[in-house]
Amino acid sequence: MDMREKSVMKEHRGLARELNFFDVVCMGFNCVVGAGIFLLAGQLDSLVGIGALLVFPLCGLLCFAVALCFAEIGSMYDKTGGAYLYTKDVFGPFAGFLVGWIMWLASIIGWASVASGFGLYCNYFLPKDQQWLSKVIITALVIGLSITNYCGVKPGARSINFFSIGKFTALFIFIVAGMFFVKRENFGQLHSSGSFSMATTLALYAYTGFEFLVVPAGEMKNPQKHIPRVIMVVFMMVTALYALIQYVAMGTYPDLAGSDKPLADAAFYFLGPAGGIIIGIGALLSIGGVNAGIALTSPRSLYVLSADGFFPPVFAKIHPKYHTPYLAIAVNTVLTLLLGLTGSFRYLIAASVLVSILQYVPTCLAVIALRRKRPDRKRGYKIPGGYGIPVLALIICGWLLCHVELKIIGATALAIAVSLPFYFRGRFFRKNPCPYKKQP
Repeated sequence: MDMREKSVMKEHRGLARELNFFDVVCMGFNCVVGAGIFLLAGQLDSLVGIGALLVFPLCGLLCFAVALCFAEIGSMYDKTGGAYLYTKDVFGPFAGFLVGWIMWLASIIGWASVASGFGLYCNYFLPKDQQWLSKVIITALVIGLSITNYCGVKPGARSINFFSIGKFTALFIFIVAGMFFVKRENFGQLHSSGSFSMATTLALYAYTGFEFLVVPAGEMKNPQKHIPRVIMVVFMMVTALYALIQYVAMGTYPDLAGSDKPLADAAFYFLGPAGGIIIGIGALLSIGGVNAGIALTSPRSLYVLSADGFFPPVFAKIHPKYHTPYLAIAVNTVLTLLLGLTGSFRYLIAASVLVSILQYVPTCLAVIALRRKRPDRKRGYKIPGGYGIPVLALIICGWLLCHVELKIIGATALAIAVSLPFYFRGRFFRKNPCPYKKQP
C-alpha cells in the first residue's frame, strides 16, 4: 500500500461517529417528507376522488419493499457511501462509480432546487417590491447550513432535528385540528375517469429520498443496528402521516381538487388565517429541512468518490478539529449557489426520480447477489421470505422506469457520459481502485 492510499484511509478514519438513533430518524424523516406533501393532496383528489385515500397506504407498501432492501444491505456496512458503496463492493468499481457520480450530481441539483424553492416560497411573505430579497435568503440559507456542517456532523444533525420537529408539529396540528371539521359529504365519489395508476406513480415520488439516509453511515454510532430500524420507523411514520393528511384535507376542504396549495387552503378554510400561517410556516420548515438534510449528505458523496481516487484526493481531506470533509462541503456550497441563484437548471429536477431508481436497482440486486455469494456474511437484519421482496422491489423499479420521460433518460445518459473520463483517469493513476479494506 502506497503513501497516498494510507493517507486516504487515515482521512476516512477521521470521520466522527456522532449521529445517534434520534438523529438518524430525523434525517430519514427529512429525506422523505419535503415540499411534495404540501402540494400533492389536491392533485390526487382531482385524479381519483375518494380513491386517493388508498393511494398513500398502497405506495407505502410498494416503496417499503425497496426500503427493506436498503435495510438489509445497510445492516452489513459501517462506512460512508450508501448505494455507491454497496454497488462498488458487489459489482465492482465501474458500476459503483456510475452510481456515486449520479448520486453526487443529483444531490447538488436537488439542493439547488429546494434552496430556490425556499426562496420562491418566501416571496409569498415578502412585499412585491422587495422580492429580490429571496436571492439573499437563498444565499444565507445555503452558506448558513454549510457553515453549520463544516463545524461538525453533530451541529448539522441538530439543524435537521430542528426542522424535523418544526414540520412535524405543523402537520400534526393540521391533522388533529382538522379531524373536528371533517365532513363525509366532502369526499365525493371515485372518479371513473381518473387514473389510479397515474395517481400512484405521482404519490410514489413523495417517498423518494430515503436512500440518502444511509450515505453518512460512517458517522453513525451503530449503523448496522440503526439503519434497518430507522428505515422501518420512518416508513411507518410517513405512511401514516401522509394518509391522515390526505383524509383531513379531503374531508375539510370541498374545493381541494382545484387547489395548487391544498394544505394551506384547507387549513385557512377550517382554522382561518391562523391555519394558513401555520401551514405556510410548516412548508418553509419542510423545505428548510430538506435543505439541511442534503447539506449534510451531499458532500459525503463527493468525499467518498475522492477517497476512492476518482476525484482529486484533496476533496477527501478531513478537518482536524471538526472531523468533517470541509473541502467537499466548500465545493458543494459553491456549485449549489451557482445553480440556485441562476435557476436555469430547474427542468433537471425531474431527473431526481430516475436518479433514485438508479440507486434502488443496484441495491436490490446487491441483496440478491450477496445472499448467493456470501450467505455467511454477518447481517443486522435479513428480509424474510427469501428472494420474494427483493424481486418485487425490482419489478416496482421497472414499473417506475416505464413512467420516466425519454428526455430525462437522455439527459441522465449524457451526464453519465460526461463522468467517464473521471473514471478512466482514476483507473490509470490508482494502483488499487478500492482503498477500503474488504470486510470479512
